[in-house]
Amino acid sequence: MGRERNHNGQPDFEALYRDASPEQDAPELIPWDIGGPQPVVQQLVAYGAVRGEVLDPGTGPGHHAIYYASKGYSATGIDASPAAIERAERNAERAGVRVDFKVADATRLEGLEDRFDTVVDSAFYHVFLDDEQTQTQYAQALHRATKPGARLFMFEFGRHNVNGLQPEGLPAENFDRVLPAAGWRIDHLGITTYQATFSPETFTHLTKEMSGDSGWAERMKPMQEQLQIIAPLLKNNRVHLPVWAVTATRLD
Repeated sequence: MGRERNHNGQPDFEALYRDASPEQDAPELIPWDIGGPQPVVQQLVAYGAVRGEVLDPGTGPGHHAIYYASKGYSATGIDASPAAIERAERNAERAGVRVDFKVADATRLEGLEDRFDTVVDSAFYHVFLDDEQTQTQYAQALHRATKPGARLFMFEFGRHNVNGLQPEGLPAENFDRVLPAAGWRIDHLGITTYQATFSPETFTHLTKEMSGDSGWAERMKPMQEQLQIIAPLLKNNRVHLPVWAVTATRLD
């Protein structure tokens, strides 16, 4: 089955979540699902950066929204994939926490005006790699959905190199163009890492699901070659990927 596309021409993750076994806490075929929150997100909470009502856009399996709820925050997770939200709800039930999960377009956030104090975008914005128009629409929607003085934290694939891995990601100037124009002041733009699991089966599955995108396999080929070289050094196929760490404040 080829991977479906949404109305913006961007990949739809429904097929990936639908095909992965619901019994697996960390499905091998979904590389960014490591079975729990990313360490960089846990660090944000530990530093006291997260406050008030928290939005997790592109929540996927819901691990981050669930983590915020477990720490006492009111959390909302939004994803366009019903299969992802079903998985997130199962994960929340197992964790014994309540999260407001919604199937909706996170680039529009309709009906959620003036609601959130904190947004943590954990690898959602970079999905629209070649679509700055959708990135701008999304940044504007975040401005509408947040309260005055809200904080925005973003972790998105970059173009730097970590242990030999250099995926296709966003240039730093992308944030400089998009965020201020949408009413966000960039307070910090630096680099960190994001964990993922890449096995040979992962690439086989992703390539099958991305069969509708003729350029995807070619774009991923350099990273596949890099992973083949470092694979003997990895434990359980776990890698650190280079990401931008962005902190921004909502301006009024």
